[in-house]
Amino acid sequence: MPEGGGPLGIDALESAKRELLEETGLKADSWTEIQRLHLSNSVSDELSILYLARSLKQFEAEPEDTEQLVIKKLPFEEVYEMVFCGAITDAMTVAAVLKVKLLLLENKI
Repeated sequence: MPEGGGPLGIDALESAKRELLEETGLKADSWTEIQRLHLSNSVSDELSILYLARSLKQFEAEPEDTEQLVIKKLPFEEVYEMVFCGAITDAMTVAAVLKVKLLLLENKI
């Protein structure tokens, strides 16, 4: 799951678009905010805003010099199964995948 932040004062959606392109080379025509999370409210005020990006188009990835990324594209149901069985444990990925699964089951997306 592409992740990253942005400077204070910059729109979170613009940061998400930048991160998606940098890390995957993808651009989306449609963006939906699906969840806001405090990642560790006992020690930080960090806020994570999760988006669902749809109608994706492939371009060239633009990773930062410090990033060494391995991109693996999987069907959503396979990623859901990986979350469900505990193979994926990243908190933001787990939250995003479970939220999207619920939205799909409730025909809200």
